[in-house]
Amino acid sequence: MPVVLALVLVIVGTVLGLVSARQIVAANHDTKIPWSGRMPNQPRNAPLLRGVGGALAIVGGLGLYPVLDAGVIAVVFVTTACPLLVFVVHNARIERAAKRA
Repeated sequence: MPVVLALVLVIVGTVLGLVSARQIVAANHDTKIPWSGRMPNQPRNAPLLRGVGGALAIVGGLGLYPVLDAGVIAVVFVTTACPLLVFVVHNARIERAAKRA
């Protein structure tokens, strides 16, 4: 797999994961998102976007192996963990709002 195609797959996978996370945050704008279990409101296509995005990031990361060697592990970890940062920021915002009330 050409390196440019692999890089595009990693970027598209990360963007799909972020879009999925933003949809989940928008659907749960006033509640904390749990780290385990199901959230109160889950958009219909969010799991599909998250799954496809994760798969693309992993396949793209494997395509980058000839260039990055073991650095691929860090690339895949960062790209699949980026959407979780959206949840961290959202939950922190909810906690700050609860303390003010």
